[in-house]
Amino acid sequence: MVSIFEDLAQIKSISALTSTLFVHLGAVDMVGIVRQPIYKTSRHANQIQCQYMHMKTCLPIEERSRQILTPFAFNALQQELIVSMQYAASEMANGSYLVRHFRKIDGESLVIWIPEDEQIHCSCKEFESSGILCRHALRVFIDKNYFQLPEKYFLSRWRRESSLMFYDDHSVHDKDDEWFQEFQSLTETLFAESSITKERSDYIRRELTKELTRLLNEVRDMPENDGAPMDFTLTPTD
Repeated sequence: MVSIFEDLAQIKSISALTSTLFVHLGAVDMVGIVRQPIYKTSRHANQIQCQYMHMKTCLPIEERSRQILTPFAFNALQQELIVSMQYAASEMANGSYLVRHFRKIDGESLVIWIPEDEQIHCSCKEFESSGILCRHALRVFIDKNYFQLPEKYFLSRWRRESSLMFYDDHSVHDKDDEWFQEFQSLTETLFAESSITKERSDYIRRELTKELTRLLNEVRDMPENDGAPMDFTLTPTD
């Protein structure tokens, strides 16, 4: 019994850390890490990344997502999939669903399902906030026997081929490419290491919030033009 609550607490902590990363990386918008991606890794590099994206649920949805999403986004969706197993979805007369945890540790969430064009909306607004489907919506997709998520729910910003896309532009220097790869690697390693225990994720979340806030304030005080502007005109819209 204690183990169940400890596991749940760890998952909640990881989820909170994920939200922290989404908020701060989105705010900093550092060379398009989240909002305006511009680089692409080689096919070999993508294969290496996939080796460290382990399956945990055996759900077809997870396998398909693993093939499409960046490691960071896949880890976030994977955590939501794991937690969704602890939720029950009750269909209402109008076709919507009430989704609640089996121990009722949090409130109900209303999930609206529009089958005509496979639209799903949850009252928690997680997808609108982060671009990653929440546990409540995933629970409904699983109950409706979906083996893969509709393509519309894999936003361009989180797709591996888009978020690592490099446009051949001479204004982007090799040093920028190297810096981007280093930053991305550090971010993914940080998330992976902090996901191991609740203590780690709590610590990283606390310290990361302070450090990213400090860095963001310092960066905003710097000049906006250093003579080598980067061209974002070809970046994806999502």
